[in-house]
Amino acid sequence: MRTMILRTLIAATLIAGCLWMTLTPISGTAHADIVDFEELNIYSVGSGGLYYKGDKGNGDFNSDGWTSRGVHFSNYYENDLTWGPYWGGSAYSKVNNSTTGGYENQFAARPGLGSNGSSQYAIFSNGSINGVEGEVVITFGAQANVKSFDISNTSYAYYSMKNGDSWAKKFGGDSGNDADFFKLSIHGYRGGTVTGTVDFFLADFRSADNSQDYIVSDWTNVGLTSLGTVDSLKFSLHSSDTSTFGGFVYINTPAYFAMDGLQFSSVPEPGTIALLASVAAFGVLRKRFKKKSTLRVEEASA
Repeated sequence: MRTMILRTLIAATLIAGCLWMTLTPISGTAHADIVDFEELNIYSVGSGGLYYKGDKGNGDFNSDGWTSRGVHFSNYYENDLTWGPYWGGSAYSKVNNSTTGGYENQFAARPGLGSNGSSQYAIFSNGSINGVEGEVVITFGAQANVKSFDISNTSYAYYSMKNGDSWAKKFGGDSGNDADFFKLSIHGYRGGTVTGTVDFFLADFRSADNSQDYIVSDWTNVGLTSLGTVDSLKFSLHSSDTSTFGGFVYINTPAYFAMDGLQFSSVPEPGTIALLASVAAFGVLRKRFKKKSTLRVEEASA
């Protein structure tokens, strides 16, 4: 009789756990983590131990990407026989050069060091089609609630916007009145569906008051909690300085940005939460059943 009752309790508890899993929103988190890139120590050939852009030294095409603190960052590298080596997506860097513009300094964040004075950070080259999600994808090992990350311009993009170059205009123009901007859009995804978008202006000259114009030169923290629970992040860049070719609108501004201090909390799988709830509930029920059985035995003995 007792065995039958225990089996009934187990079945009821598991059913309750499954119902709880189905009806209850996920709100708990397993642990918090910060991706600061400091543990990464493999660098591209010829970089002087300063950055990794996907070059493994064998000249082969590589699209494996790389991982920091359990988070995967997309990347591709190819040594083209005609055009030479090129890369896209994400890289990590410890280049400290905040004073030099140009493509040759593409792996430098404008602040020089990483956020909070760290030695290493990430650089993103997101493709140059205006407003289109590019090559950068950040994938979490499980569903995650992303709190924020620190962002800045690269030295390459910063000095291009400040002074202009052979490809891109000086922001504001000669008069300083041009309503230029350079914007990063951060898109949260879960199961292939967009959960939300956060915009951040890396440069903004749209104000009628020219004294309000700016190009970001320091690390700035961008809050991302409005994206909700995600499994990946994608990015798109938008600029007022564009050109049209082959039916596409291309950004003339160097399509780069720098990141550091990615903060997130992993979310437990629903099945794990339900199982833990079921086990806990069963433990309580079993304890109560055992207590009642003991009382009955004592009453019978009396």
